[in-house]
Amino acid sequence: MNHEVSMPKYQRKIQVLLTEAQFQALDEIAAQQEKKIGTLVREAIEEYYLKNAKQARITEAADRLLSLPEVPAPEDWEQFEKEVARDHGFHE
Repeated sequence: MNHEVSMPKYQRKIQVLLTEAQFQALDEIAAQQEKKIGTLVREAIEEYYLKNAKQARITEAADRLLSLPEVPAPEDWEQFEKEVARDHGFHE
């Protein structure tokens, strides 16, 4: 069984200008964490900007699902299945 984790393929490049102090601080953090500076920047973007946007989309979707009207569960599942099959053109 193959348990390899595939890394995302980065396709877009950006250029960021930093002060010398910012670069030195980031370089020290990267060395301590044994990561590249680019990795730190991607992680920061994901955590600070993108994670919140993703969470907002999930919350919105959950709110929409929870706002749907309640549908009572059928009392007779066999009858319910037959009705669904009939209504959708399935044959037993």
